[in-house]
Amino acid sequence: MLVVVCFLGWSPVFAKGEPEPAVPNSEIRGSVVGPDGKPMENVQVLAYHLATEEVFTATTTRKGDFVMLALPFGYFDLAARSADGLYVADQVANVSPAGKNVVEFRLQDFSGSTQADRRAFPGSDEVPVGVARVQDQRQVGENFWRGPKGVSIIAGSGALVLLAIAGGSEPSASQIFPN
Repeated sequence: MLVVVCFLGWSPVFAKGEPEPAVPNSEIRGSVVGPDGKPMENVQVLAYHLATEEVFTATTTRKGDFVMLALPFGYFDLAARSADGLYVADQVANVSPAGKNVVEFRLQDFSGSTQADRRAFPGSDEVPVGVARVQDQRQVGENFWRGPKGVSIIAGSGALVLLAIAGGSEPSASQIFPN
């Protein structure tokens, strides 16, 4: 007997106003570079959770890298605070329940062409001095499932489920009726 268990999705239901729990392996990591493209050290990266209104922070290393761990899943508004002031991101990040997001920022002062990007950052009274342009944003593992190995795993799992539903792999005899 072949038993196959398949989880198609998970969507917990929380009471209205109840914060979503942090997932131990959920994270936002990435890097911050200046207008010149060089990594920026000691930049505070801010992530404002839109549902819970909590602000999470991380500080960049000498190489411009940062990591925020144990985040609740959902949408985050992002910003970066350097010695020059606050830079508000031009995109939000979506952390899924199994989420590991990578975001790469490039800080840019406001100019005539970026005036439309000027907006406040929730949880902060600072007036932004520029925009943190998201150069790249992706979920870790995203490319694997779209590649040949990921597609093969998905197709093979689907075939196993169909085989289990069809009654297994043993051949069945059909009756032969005389003419």
